[in-house]
Amino acid sequence: MATGEVRAGKDTYPNPDVAHYNSMSLRLFSKALDQRPEGQVLDVGPVCGENICFFAQQVKRLYVCDMFLRLHLARREGLSSGRVWRHIDYPVQSFDGILLWELIDHLDDRDAGRLVELSYNMVKPGGMVVVFAFGEQATPPVVNSFVVGDGFRFYLRPQFHLDLPMHSRHNRDVLALLAPFTPLKTLIHSNGLREFLFQRD
Repeated sequence: MATGEVRAGKDTYPNPDVAHYNSMSLRLFSKALDQRPEGQVLDVGPVCGENICFFAQQVKRLYVCDMFLRLHLARREGLSSGRVWRHIDYPVQSFDGILLWELIDHLDDRDAGRLVELSYNMVKPGGMVVVFAFGEQATPPVVNSFVVGDGFRFYLRPQFHLDLPMHSRHNRDVLALLAPFTPLKTLIHSNGLREFLFQRD
C-alpha cells in the first residue's frame, strides 16, 4: 500500500460516509509546513503508523508522544492527570506545528487549559495547532485516531483499548479555550465533527 493511501478494513467504521472526511485544516497546516523545511511537529497521539509516514515526509523531525495512552494509564491506575503533562514539557518554541486531534474532547477544563498553555509555550511564533472536536450529535462511542490519507482525506480508527471520558464543548467554548491563539479556520462537517486551525502570532 502506498504511503498515505487509505483503505477501509476491520479497524475502521463499516460505513465510510460516517467516518471519512476531507480535511481543509490539515491541508492548510501542511501548506504552512512547506514553508518551513527545517520544521518540527509534535503529534500527541494516538500513535498511528500512517500519520508518522505522512508527516515525516513533510518535516525535518516528527515527535510523537501518545498523551491519550498516558492519560488512559493514569486514569486506570488512579493517578492525578496533572502528573501526565510532564511528558510534553518540551523546550519553549520547539515546534512549527502541533497536532492535538480530539484530545481536548477527553479533558476537563483544567486539564484542557493546561494543554493549551503548554502548546502555546511549545509552538514557535507563526506556528500552527490543529484541533478536532466532536459535537454532542457526532460523539463516537470510543476514542479514535485520525488516519490521514491521500488528498488529506482521513478516516477514524477506533482505539478500543483506550478508556477516556468525553467532554463535549460548543464552538464558542473551544475558541475561548484556545484564546491565546489566533483562529485561522473553523470547519463544521455535516455530522457535527469540527476542525479548528489556530496560529501563534
